[in-house]
Amino acid sequence: MFRKIAYFTLALFAVFVIVGFLLPREVHVERRITIDRPPSTVFTLVNGFERFESWSPWAPLDPEAVYTYSGPASGVGAKLAWSGDPRLVGSGWQEIIESQPYTLVRMQLDFEQQGRAQSYFQLVGVGRGTELIWGFDTDLVEGQGVFGGLLARYFGLFFDRWIGSDYERGLASLKRLAESLPATDFGDLAVEVVDVPAGNMLYVAGNALDAAPDMASRLATAYAEIREAMADGDLSQAGPPMAITQRLANGRIELLAAIPVEGPVQGLEGEVRAGRAPSGKAVRFVHRGPYEQMAPGYEKLAAYLAAHGLEEGDVSWEQYVSDPSDTPADEMVTHIYALIQASDTAAEPR
Repeated sequence: MFRKIAYFTLALFAVFVIVGFLLPREVHVERRITIDRPPSTVFTLVNGFERFESWSPWAPLDPEAVYTYSGPASGVGAKLAWSGDPRLVGSGWQEIIESQPYTLVRMQLDFEQQGRAQSYFQLVGVGRGTELIWGFDTDLVEGQGVFGGLLARYFGLFFDRWIGSDYERGLASLKRLAESLPATDFGDLAVEVVDVPAGNMLYVAGNALDAAPDMASRLATAYAEIREAMADGDLSQAGPPMAITQRLANGRIELLAAIPVEGPVQGLEGEVRAGRAPSGKAVRFVHRGPYEQMAPGYEKLAAYLAAHGLEEGDVSWEQYVSDPSDTPADEMVTHIYALIQASDTAAEPR
């Protein structure tokens, strides 16, 4: 009797081993969703980890988990490490190892004793929206030893259900986040994050500008007055003319016509005043063409800031690099700046 039980047990074990080694050693899980936002918006959200907790399917499981960010805020090298309850989210890290703008983000994952894996986001433009594919790949056997690898093959049978359900929840949360952002596609807008140095300027503001019949004549008159004051004070121009817009504490919008100057300023009279030019962390893009065609660029910049979790400050300005008196309208170059202040979810873009 005992011999039969032993033979039966050995036979079961042999079947367990043979079947186990016939099971796949690699696991692939994939889920997808369509998001009613352009690839530029969706890519921005998955090309870094600063906003990961706001849509991650695992963050609500362990509110006490600690997340640590390192490397650049986005793109290759951006890294997120987490440490939480072993029964809930455990510990590990993930790092972006490949980033192709608006099409692909690939990550290396390390779950410590549970092994390594790779995941990816693939983006496909669909009309004015995006099909987002979230995939997961791992080698179940690597680093697990013979028996550990055998058991891992059996566990691999459940990965699609376990991970797939998490991915479905995460994609649904990401969709809600993305669709709460502006729908404007900013993919063709080349935006830089810059540190603008402090400097002196002469400017005309307030009623002196409001009295002019239109913006062009306002600025032209103001710049003429500023240049006259520069000549009287023997001041050198330090940069292109600017039109500065600033929101005041009372909610009023004030426009300044300004020209950067070198050196200290004294003895001004009339409407021309001296001040400090805007400085600090700002975003900048370059507009090429007539001034009347700037509006779409501003819309794209607003969408860019929202997707990156950046809050626009109270000051923005246009810097007129080209002289309209000797430059064709379609060749004019204007640098557009906006000071930014970081919010809790800000991620400095690459």
